[in-house]
Amino acid sequence: MDALPVTEDPDHDPRSRNEGVMHACGHDTHTAILLGTLQLMKTYQENFAGSIFFYFQPAEETLGGAKLLLETNQIDLNEIGGVAACHVMPDLYGGEIGLKYGAIQAGVDQFTITVEGKGGHGAHPYTTVDPVATAVQIVGQLQYLVSREVSALDSAVVSVCSIHSDGDAFNVIPDRVSMKGTLRALKKETRDHLRKRLSQIAEGVAQTNRASARVELTEGPPPLENDDDWVERTRLSAGRLIGTENVILLESGTMGAEDFAYIRERYPGVFVRIGCRSEGKEFTLIHSGRFRVDRKALSTGMLTLCGIALDYLGVDEQIYL
Repeated sequence: MDALPVTEDPDHDPRSRNEGVMHACGHDTHTAILLGTLQLMKTYQENFAGSIFFYFQPAEETLGGAKLLLETNQIDLNEIGGVAACHVMPDLYGGEIGLKYGAIQAGVDQFTITVEGKGGHGAHPYTTVDPVATAVQIVGQLQYLVSREVSALDSAVVSVCSIHSDGDAFNVIPDRVSMKGTLRALKKETRDHLRKRLSQIAEGVAQTNRASARVELTEGPPPLENDDDWVERTRLSAGRLIGTENVILLESGTMGAEDFAYIRERYPGVFVRIGCRSEGKEFTLIHSGRFRVDRKALSTGMLTLCGIALDYLGVDEQIYL
């Protein structure tokens, strides 16, 4: 589920059987954790009253799969009283989990900026309205958004990740340049400010250079905020099952995005980071061909999710400890 177009390191064992396709973000691990949790909870089925829904959510990488769950008519979502989700994290070691009160993941938007100018010969730039030079200035001005318009105590990212023109010659200034990028923030107010200023800067710089700029925003998921009560209950329940020393309270959120935020907006709940780095092994980032998951992440994830469910359903801990 949710593999990525990444070629896996040939030294990995086991490794992907499909060349150029790899579980480089741990979604195979998440699926295995959920299956294991389901099996374990069946063991205690006679000890609780209530229902547990297990969601194998697709399309997390495109940040839209959670909406599919919210739009389904196969179950009555009004029955749900709380939600929990997990994702592996190479910053923590296998056997550990990470929890954070408040915002743990950023809200994200995608943007496209199209700069329209007037093309011409590269030898006579004065006869043109250069969209390339204008695009470069826009990129430069956008760098001030975070450093000068966002508090140092807040977190935000504005990254231009691709630039393309409608030409491909060394001596022709094109008519048009298109840029794509990402905008991220942990607070809704910061995100709204960045959106507004992104358009103002792009259009203002273009106008100054006699060009025009059009900004298109594709809205992604909101910031993912944990419910403090659920974090505290998870800290206690997980501590009983995996050891309090393995429950790490994270000091800050990350600028990665997570579409579980759509679900968390509707229901109280918690998002848990599952450590996946191996002791004595190199640190490997997600989305890289060398990314790997320590097997301890499987049992740790299962115990953590079971603990959350059993605590919520009021099962006496003496039954399962």
